[in-house]
Amino acid sequence: MHSGSRRLDNPVAVMGELAKRLHARYGDDILPVFSEVLREYGYHIGVKLAKSMAGLGFTERVIRWLDMFLRTGQAVIVRQDDQGVVVKGYHCPFHLEAGDRSLCKALMEIDAGLIGALAEGGSDLIIEKSLVEGDDCCLISFLRKPS
Repeated sequence: MHSGSRRLDNPVAVMGELAKRLHARYGDDILPVFSEVLREYGYHIGVKLAKSMAGLGFTERVIRWLDMFLRTGQAVIVRQDDQGVVVKGYHCPFHLEAGDRSLCKALMEIDAGLIGALAEGGSDLIIEKSLVEGDDCCLISFLRKPS
């Protein structure tokens, strides 16, 4: 049993594959379901991470969370300051390299929820470029809203 050229060997890849198949079957009506569930899940992951990163500022928390992607070259930091971090990503963990931007946005709600918890307040996740749209990378800003 094989789903194609991508291996389903981690939970994020499985989420992506399930999302692609459900989206293909049910269309855009399924997107709000993905968004709501993944944002809540991401938030709870972020709360746990924030507790383990007590004493660190928002930017440091985001960088620590992104560490695996940075160390493996899947992402690089373009900018970091007191407001947050901007990264270029060269690999989609959901395996959405070609497809639908609306599905990408819905799945990225997991990260939106997570950075909201890391910010302990308002935050923004802005996807300026996307592999799914044929760009050479994803350009994503993880920002804390001013209080």
